[in-house]
Order: sequence, then structure tokens, then C-alpha cells
Amino acid sequence: MRIVNIMNFVRQIDERFMGSTDVLYETTKRELALINEFGLKATFLLQYDALCDERFVSLFRDNASESIELGIWYEIVEPLTTACDMPYRSERGWKWDWHIVPGFSMAYEPSERERLLDEAMRKFKELFGQYPRSFASWVIDTHTLNYLCEHYDIDYVGICRDQTSTDAYTLVGGYFNGAYYPSKYNMFTPAQTEENQQSVPVFRLLGPCPVHNYDNTKYMSDSMAEAMKKQCFTLEPFWKTGSTPAYVDWFFHTYFDNEDLGFSYAQLGQENSFGRWDFLPALRMQLQKLCGLKHVTVETTAETGARFKRTFDRTPPTAIVADNSWDKEADVQSVYYDSKYYTANLFRYGRTVLLRSLYLFNELVKDRYLCEPCTSFDAVYENLPLVDTLSPSFDSKEKCGLVLCDSADRFTVQKDGQGRLSAVWEGGSITFDEAFLTVSAPVLRFYTGASACVITPEAHALSYQYRGVSYTLLAENADVQEKGDHILILPHNGTCRLIPQCHPYGELA
Repeated sequence: MRIVNIMNFVRQIDERFMGSTDVLYETTKRELALINEFGLKATFLLQYDALCDERFVSLFRDNASESIELGIWYEIVEPLTTACDMPYRSERGWKWDWHIVPGFSMAYEPSERERLLDEAMRKFKELFGQYPRSFASWVIDTHTLNYLCEHYDIDYVGICRDQTSTDAYTLVGGYFNGAYYPSKYNMFTPAQTEENQQSVPVFRLLGPCPVHNYDNTKYMSDSMAEAMKKQCFTLEPFWKTGSTPAYVDWFFHTYFDNEDLGFSYAQLGQENSFGRWDFLPALRMQLQKLCGLKHVTVETTAETGARFKRTFDRTPPTAIVADNSWDKEADVQSVYYDSKYYTANLFRYGRTVLLRSLYLFNELVKDRYLCEPCTSFDAVYENLPLVDTLSPSFDSKEKCGLVLCDSADRFTVQKDGQGRLSAVWEGGSITFDEAFLTVSAPVLRFYTGASACVITPEAHALSYQYRGVSYTLLAENADVQEKGDHILILPHNGTCRLIPQCHPYGELA
């Protein structure tokens, strides 16, 4: 399954610039005309304020082809809270505000979240005769997601890619791309058990770059890093990565030609707020290239969500393999492996092969805002860090994370059985299984930096404490020792198994 969704979402007002409603309408009109010209399946998600504007509604009623799906983009706007007899608490007096308070669902009490969602769904059905099958937002709280899945016939839910220090929300350590079945306790965490698994898959939006999305310009060449300041590294046609033809070719090759364990996914499109700048030529370029990908299926988001539910009854292991970078001067490789138990990023910079990130999924670690509203400007969603190299304390590009080899030229990647992926370099290898990792190497060096966790080396494991949760990285068939600025993991006979686990799995200590 190699699938692309073209999804554009539609706001009616953006008070960051004057005359926004006209700009947003004309941008949406041009996006719709472009999609109709190509005859491709696509989804447009309408925010509540757009549903209240007859111009936007008539645009789609009169001009959308049968290939166009309509759904809901869910940010909380003043017309929605007013319809629910609730105040809109924008400190700036705006009717739409991108701050968590008041612009996102977790800013409200659980009972208020239900009223807001019911009104948005009611309005959509009133206009279009049926409830939407697709629903997305940059970030959705778990109570709202559970209520949505239990009361409406939804096939597709979308949230933002992982990001830090961008906008008013931080998402770190999630299922990197594609889709997963979330825990009923935390929408950002894949469920491990059927009992706690929600019935609708959550997809990650924007087509994140598997090389640079995690830590931005850190592993770029100096000249490229300077040129790419203040950029987002996604397929969005507004950004340089999504508007440069050679880079888009690289994205499509990486997503759809390399090993993916049977499922690869990318979302194309752009929010209409970027209509202040003309991104339509870049979107046209992407669609032209997309039409040449005969091995890729273009679907509406609801079709993809329904296909996912038919194909998978639990979160599948998936992979993205970047055998190089669109920054041709950077000597790097990157592999993301995701399962319902963990997400890992294998990375090579120069001759150093390391785990740049490794996060444990625990379905019972609750969303901070499951029962109580977020009261701050921003919101944080994260999973349990085992290896995390985002700390500014990592001033060395080589001595950070879990180093597996410091003398490799390159590694090769291949599928190694159902749901398994192996990377091999001269003198070593790593195999990702759904619940554990097997490493062949003489020694592993773990540079923890200024970790957010409390990490305690034990004889054959690393013990962690984070946010009141206890968990372990078991080093089976290996010894664990502290040595200066790092921790040594010494495999017996050159091979060990790393097992991320809770106590027992799926239960809190």
C-alpha cells in the first residue's frame, strides 16, 4: 500500500493579516480549481467559520467534482463557541486564535468539548446532508477523539507531525508517519492491547522529512543550514523542501521506492492561510510529479482511513528509509521504524551509526488533558524517551544518542521477515522487531546528555523515571556499565537484544 492524500484545509478568517477572508476564499477557490483540473481525488476540510460563510459553502456545492471529499478541520473559533453559549477567551480579542487557549479542544472542560464537537458536526450535516467521514486538527485532545469515535461514523483522523518550538504545541516521540490506532487514554500513543485501542486510525500530516524533521538543521551542511533557517522540513508546498522540484523527487523516492514494510503514506496540500504567498505553482509541480507515480494510489482521506481499518486490526510496523539526504553535501542516512510498542530512528552521520531517538509507547500513560483543560499558551504531547538527542547539551554530532559504530561507511537496509527490518554495515547490524531491537556490535556507547529522564544503569538494563512512570531498556545478553560521560553496553559474544518495556508491559509501575 503506497498512498497519497491531497488534503487542503479551509479557514474563513486569519487575523494575522488584513483582508484575510478575501485572501482565504480566493486561495481556496484556486486550490479547488487546480484539483479539478488534474481530476485527482482530494479532501478539503472546512473549519466552522468557513461553514458559516455562504461563499465558502457555495464554492464547494457548485464547483466540487465527485472526486472531492469534504470534512472538518477542527480549530475552535469564536462563531463555534458563541453557537454553544460559551465565551471565546482570546486575549487578543480575535475570532480565530492559534494559541491553545482558546483555539484548541484541550483548552475546554470535557463536557464543553462534547458540546463544541456536537455543534460542529451538526452544522456540517445541516449543510451537506451527512456527517463527515474525515476529521483533522493540528492537535486533538483524547477525550474529544474518544467522543468523536464513539458517537460518529469517522474513518480518518489527522494530527500534526512531530515538532518542537513550533506554533503552540509540541509533539515529540510519536509514531513518525502513516497511521496508528491510538490508546483510549492518550491519542498520541499507539495502543498495545485491543481493550484499550480506539477504533479509528490517527494519521500524521504534512509529509515530514525523515532526515531533518527531528532536529532541523543539525546534520545539514553549513551552507544549507544557513539557507534553511526558519524552515519547516515537510512536503508542504509553501516551504523550500516542498517547492523545490529536486527535493520533492527525493521525498517521493524516499517514501515510495524504498523499503516500507508494506505501507507508506504521504499527505500533500496546504492550509489556505498561506495564500498570502503564492504556493499554487509549487502545488501544481507536486501534482504533476504525483501523476507520474504509477505505483502510488491517490485517495480521499476517508477512503484511506477505511482501507486502513479493513487491512489492519492493530497498528502495523512500518518504516521510512532515507538512503541519503536532499542536502547533497550532507553524508547522512536515516531510518524510521515504528510499531505499536516503540518508535526508533537509526541515523548515520559520517562514519558514526547511532540511534538518534527511541521512544517507548505505553497505552496507560494518560493524556495530560484527558480530564482537565490545558490552561497555558501551549500544549505538550510526548511519549516516553529512551534515547533523545534533542537536548542542547549535545554539542557533538557524533557523541550523542546510542552509538552503535564509529567506523562505518554506509549501511544497507532490507526487510527481514514479517514486520522486521535490518540495517547492516561492515562489522555490525541492527534488526528492528515489533517489540525489541537486536544489535550486533562489539560495544554500544550511550551518551545521555542533559536527559529529561532519570536514567539509572543496572547490571543488564537501563532504568528510567519520567513523569512519574517507571520503565526499562533491558539489555539482554549484555552488561551495562557507567564510564565517564557515557554508559557502555557490552554485548556477550557481540550480539544483544534491547527490549523497551514497562512493568509489566502496558501497566504502570
